[in-house]
Amino acid sequence: MGKPRMIILIRHAQSEGNKNREIHQTVPDHRVKLTPEGWKQAEAAGLKLRSLLRPDDTLHFFTSPYRRTRETTEGILNALTSSNPAPSPFPRHTIKVYEEPRLREQDFGNFQPGSSEMARMWSERAEYGHFFYRIPNGESAADAYDRVSGFNDTLWRSFGEDDFASVCVLVTHGLMTRVFLMKWYHFSVEYFEDLRNVDHCEFVVMKRSRENQKYILQNELRTWSAMRREREELKEPESPIPVRKRWVGSLDGYEIESGGRQARRQNTVEMFADDAPDVERVKDTNSKGEVEKKSRGTMATTSIQTSDHYDLQYARSDAFQRGLPSRSKQLPRRLEISEEGRDGGGSRSGAPSRTGSEASDGPSKPPVQRSMAMALHGQLNRDTSPYRARANTLGDQSEDDEGETP
Repeated sequence: MGKPRMIILIRHAQSEGNKNREIHQTVPDHRVKLTPEGWKQAEAAGLKLRSLLRPDDTLHFFTSPYRRTRETTEGILNALTSSNPAPSPFPRHTIKVYEEPRLREQDFGNFQPGSSEMARMWSERAEYGHFFYRIPNGESAADAYDRVSGFNDTLWRSFGEDDFASVCVLVTHGLMTRVFLMKWYHFSVEYFEDLRNVDHCEFVVMKRSRENQKYILQNELRTWSAMRREREELKEPESPIPVRKRWVGSLDGYEIESGGRQARRQNTVEMFADDAPDVERVKDTNSKGEVEKKSRGTMATTSIQTSDHYDLQYARSDAFQRGLPSRSKQLPRRLEISEEGRDGGGSRSGAPSRTGSEASDGPSKPPVQRSMAMALHGQLNRDTSPYRARANTLGDQSEDDEGETP
């Protein structure tokens, strides 16, 4: 017959050692069997092989003598020769199966040590190199390469036999599949170590070319370097450090561009602006580029330096120097105030009111409802009131009242 038209390498199905590596501490490697999932994989591989074959093809199987590879071969043959779903053109008696010890797995020693020692050994192997690192009491991939080289020579000579099959199937192990390809296609050691393992029951197909009679590899072998490149391409770019942008705000209609802090405190006059409809606001710009805001009554000036880092300075009348509440503690919208003071408090001097005390002269007048804004602009009457003490919480003592006891 001559050279087969196709050579197919198949890695064994899932074994108990693939599911639980600690089993190698008590069970010899060559006795490890397939899992139930592994048997399903082997039968699925048989159906796949059946779809690749021609009705007139003949088959030769070469399998590793390990239990997991022999069981994989058995599962493949069961599906290949089954009459379900249709009669098979490949009767079992026409298929030759050979056990080939040179296709066995790399020898990892007898019983493998504990998981910690194995982890140390795998780390050392990765550092040393997978091809030349020799397992203690076992062999290296280079040792496996030597015996595969002998098998390849034997296989090549068999191609000259008249009864050799048209399709050759090798059921072996992951590392031995890579070693076989390395020998056949003259891979370098560096490329061998970059190759990733094949999956369970994965087909690696070599087809003979009609032009030059050479075997062309049909698979695109997976490599570690390609996987790293793919991960880097899929990796999302890290977010750059955000750049602080210039802030553009507005203060009473004036646009201010700055990178500094914003004013958080509001002028007290502005807090009660809605209670003083007669207050007129005048806006002007001086020669220094400062914006001045003025109001009749109590005046407040806000100076804004138009630079990247500016400060808001508040120049208030004497009544606003002390004790003003912050915006977070705003005053009630209306207070009962009957006596005008320089800050809207009780007495004009800011001293505590004596209304209703023993020192009071004459009867007090009934309280009158007035707005805080009117108090700030000096529009309250000067009548005394029992509520003056409540309004005094906003006041302060003048220099004339220092030392005076309320």
